[in-house]
Amino acid sequence: MPFIFKGNLSAYLCLDCKEHLAFVTVRLYRLRDNQKETMLAAAETKHTINLLDKKQIAAKKGHLIAEVKTDENGNFTFELNEKREKYQGEAFELDVYLTSVAGQSQESSTHAPVQFTITTLQPRWRQREKALMWYWTYCLPSRFWCRLRERFGVWVICGRVIDCESQFPIPAAKVTAFDRDWLQDDELGSVTTDSNGRFRIYYPTSAFQPGTLLDIEMYGGPDLYFHVETTLGAPLLIEPAARGRDPDRENVGPCFCVTLCTEEPQESTEPQPLPVFSHLGGYNYEDDIDSLPAQSGLTKSSNRAFFSSVRLNGVLPKKLNNQPMEFRFETQEIDATGAPLAAWTPVVMARIAKTKIGVLERRNPAFPILSPNPIKTLDYIVGAPSAGEMAATVNADSHGDWIQVPQESSSALGPIGFFSPNGNMIRLITASLAAFPTINLETPGPLIASQSATSTGQALVQNRHYSIRMQVREVGTGIAGVVAGSCQNVAIENSRYRTLHHPAWMAELKSSALAVAMVDVEELILNGCSGINTTLTVNYTAAHPNLGSISIGMKGPGGPYSLALTPDGAASADNQFGTATLAAPLTVNDLAPCAYIVKLSVQVLLTTGDWVPDHLEDEIAFCKT
Repeated sequence: MPFIFKGNLSAYLCLDCKEHLAFVTVRLYRLRDNQKETMLAAAETKHTINLLDKKQIAAKKGHLIAEVKTDENGNFTFELNEKREKYQGEAFELDVYLTSVAGQSQESSTHAPVQFTITTLQPRWRQREKALMWYWTYCLPSRFWCRLRERFGVWVICGRVIDCESQFPIPAAKVTAFDRDWLQDDELGSVTTDSNGRFRIYYPTSAFQPGTLLDIEMYGGPDLYFHVETTLGAPLLIEPAARGRDPDRENVGPCFCVTLCTEEPQESTEPQPLPVFSHLGGYNYEDDIDSLPAQSGLTKSSNRAFFSSVRLNGVLPKKLNNQPMEFRFETQEIDATGAPLAAWTPVVMARIAKTKIGVLERRNPAFPILSPNPIKTLDYIVGAPSAGEMAATVNADSHGDWIQVPQESSSALGPIGFFSPNGNMIRLITASLAAFPTINLETPGPLIASQSATSTGQALVQNRHYSIRMQVREVGTGIAGVVAGSCQNVAIENSRYRTLHHPAWMAELKSSALAVAMVDVEELILNGCSGINTTLTVNYTAAHPNLGSISIGMKGPGGPYSLALTPDGAASADNQFGTATLAAPLTVNDLAPCAYIVKLSVQVLLTTGDWVPDHLEDEIAFCKT
């Protein structure tokens, strides 16, 4: 008759919060000769729970009865057989083998697997139909479990969000936990509360102990404070960062439990952050761009210049000196040494593309009859808003066009609402800074693939360089403002190219290309429709002041095929031209009679700060006869 042992394992994080031991291995061992069965089975688990070392695990290996894995809820089932496991109902020792803990990613693993003994059990078997059964459940004490969590480098916050007045739970609220550091606060994680207002945030040790001398936390554990918002971002509880230095929040352990009480939010009395322009798109100009006056002005990681509309962003508070704030930008062209070529010029609205600078959240008057959402959100726009959007106020004076930061700061549940800035300031139309030309290489000419891009008499275009700075002031003062961030040097290039491609065979005019990217087949130029027979010579030209990689491939039966480029001896980094042939040992004679397509791919090293252009392509077909 089989013995069926069912159980459930969990662990306390604190008195009112526990978690399942999901997907852990449960191992049953026979008692060794030197173990006193009665004493061990009667002992309290607080005296028997024990973390094992490698030697102790090895000593038990020959006494293993069976092992199984728990499910996602910590449940497990053993079916022990007298013949298979040689088990006859005696007492056994129960161990847990642990390779990870809840909330741990593969990348955050910092500890080898562990095994620990919980206790010795003498089941009280009860016959049920054709089996003997017993059920056992156990929850590990928090002091032991949280110590293991610390070893694995995964910490946890278990909490609940309630309404202060009614004490009712608040479901579907976004909770974000922060660690208060001396230099820079760390966001530990965000989750949404369940139907009972409960939440759990897991985070690795590295989230609050980055291990650098600059950011090192001066305490052992994190110093916690929280933000609670609706799912649409309306603030319900915004704790000040200083809350993390209070005794009940300072230097917390690997398991921390908290109840957060929300009430009608009040405007923060903390000092406002200082405004600062720090980024072009995703690039911090001090760290990610060679932005010193005599440097290249290109991005450090990939040597890209900027073009099109560039998002200027950083920290955009509502107030300056506790007064409503407004801002503007100025630009100044510089030469290769960083010397000014012109005076500082205000960026007027005509040079600004439509920019979302944040969101206004306020009570939805259509709720609940016409809309299921209690909060209505409206995008705040610099520029011309569309229907359902809000326009930021622009104050024009002798110093230029000043954009006023929206000031709504009441409850998001009220009729006025709450403005949440996103850090964006303007999207600068860089093509408006100068007369970037369209380089006509069609006439006189036209430029032919394999020729230098300068062969028609046009000089190669060069990047232009600009300084960009933001100025801020209190609304209504009428002064020139103070500088709040200055990028000293950024390379900008917006020129376009007009080129006639493979004029002897399926001519195509490209009137506004980002770069020169031309391919042709010499045999088609010479012989027209007669096709390719014994030779294949591919001509190419690619030019741009920020030219990246160039490749030529061919599609057709048996392909794709790669072609080997042979640059002309006069080619340069920004002006590539020459010929390409089938990569050895392949020859034209190896190609089956059919149609083929030769494709040129040219990388242009430009960026808006947020995206980069696709590789330019040019292609031409031919028939192998």
